[in-house]
Amino acid sequence: MRQKGMALLTVLLLLAVMVALAALATERWFFSFQYGVQLHQRAQGKWFAAGAEDVAGGLLRLDALDDMRHTHLSQRWATLANSLPLESGQLQMRINDAQACFNLNALGDDGARTVFIRLLTLNGVETATAQMIAVAAADWVTEGDESRAGGVKDSEYAALEPPYLTAQQLMWDVSELRQVRGVSADLWNQLRTQLCALPVQSLALNINTLGAEHWPLVAALSDDITEEDVRRWIAQRPDAGWPTLEAAFAGLKPLAGQRRYLALNSEFFSVHISASMDDVAYRQHSLLQRSNGKISVLWRQQEAEP
Repeated sequence: MRQKGMALLTVLLLLAVMVALAALATERWFFSFQYGVQLHQRAQGKWFAAGAEDVAGGLLRLDALDDMRHTHLSQRWATLANSLPLESGQLQMRINDAQACFNLNALGDDGARTVFIRLLTLNGVETATAQMIAVAAADWVTEGDESRAGGVKDSEYAALEPPYLTAQQLMWDVSELRQVRGVSADLWNQLRTQLCALPVQSLALNINTLGAEHWPLVAALSDDITEEDVRRWIAQRPDAGWPTLEAAFAGLKPLAGQRRYLALNSEFFSVHISASMDDVAYRQHSLLQRSNGKISVLWRQQEAEP
């Protein structure tokens, strides 16, 4: 009787082990299946984004064929419907003019640095602090071990925790400004939509793509320009933009003295793409350059969740 009981117990134990193993195998299969689905959707998202990026480049190319001298908000790149349904989600694309902002890599120029100081003060920064930030940022984006008067030497950054050094080269992303002395998290969040980091050391604001929300960028060009002046001036802009700088100056005369920082056409564009599928959200941010009708991708950032 005991032997039969032991045999039954052994069978039950074996059955329990088999059930546990089967459950574990099923669980692992399920996770492997889910992982495979996510990998597939990530790959889909990447190809959707690549296609959308090509479409963006094509639109910019067509606009250049129509008018190589002007970039404005009535062109295809700015009026494109930015949402497209997918079989299992949604694709969204937005093209922004990357010259409707202050280029941080222009800070090596004394005049551009003065404009940046005004921009900081218009955002509530005290003049002395604005001057210090501007010089420190200029040291960051220019080569050479010597800092400008009022600037920051590498030894000051090296004494921080964690320590680091100035880049002494052009910024690739505006987030690098956060590392510059005097730039707090709050100030960075306030400024980020007004700034850009382009692979050139010049400032060329496209006045044909600026919106009313960009008024500080224009007001920073001259002490004689107010927010009200800029908003009224932009509201009077023709739908196809100003044909010449002189036509633009007629409505805001103080700008005439800053014409070297102004443009009617744009060379750089940022493209934001998002592909949302069942279990994965794929995002891509690209910087495109349009030169002589040709489109080049300068860089792209990609991420996927989960």
